[in-house]
Amino acid sequence: MHVKRSSHLTGDTMRRQLGTALIVVAIAATATACNNDADASGGPGAATSAAPAPAASQGGALSVGGTATLKGKGEGVQVGVTLKSWVDPAQSANKFMKPAPGKRWVAAQLEIVNTGKAAYSDSPANGVKVVDEKGETFTHSMGEITAGPNMPASVKLAPGEKTLGYVVVAVPENAKPRSVRFATDSGFGKDTGEWTVTK
Repeated sequence: MHVKRSSHLTGDTMRRQLGTALIVVAIAATATACNNDADASGGPGAATSAAPAPAASQGGALSVGGTATLKGKGEGVQVGVTLKSWVDPAQSANKFMKPAPGKRWVAAQLEIVNTGKAAYSDSPANGVKVVDEKGETFTHSMGEITAGPNMPASVKLAPGEKTLGYVVVAVPENAKPRSVRFATDSGFGKDTGEWTVTK
């Protein structure tokens, strides 16, 4: 009898220990689920990634006629850039210069005003890019168009001075330009302006 009673108590003890272990496992599982929920909802454990910087200093793409305020690399360098006009397609003003086969010209007329405290020196056409609906980018081409004079190849503007001209870009004949981008310092400036030109 004594042996049987000891076996019975041992069985009760084992059942209690097993029950306790199950409770501990359940608590651990609940804590893990809570942590996973926090990650998914953006809580303290959630992974974060930096949002891309807006294309224009105002916080997004502008319309034709809009002005972007852009800083250059130098101390006190700042310009106001306005997309005054968008021409698509652009017609050649020189019968000896035309787009290559399978291409067409488009052109962005930019006005650049030195709104900073330092002189602004740049080759503006180098900072222009046309982006199509596929995300492909195209840079300036040599060409003269009937819409008006080209942007000077290089400019040096004192504070308050401005320049105006077209930048010609060759794109595939069937391309659908979506936007025009401009950055100072031949495209390597601190800020980038963007204008929507989708038809």
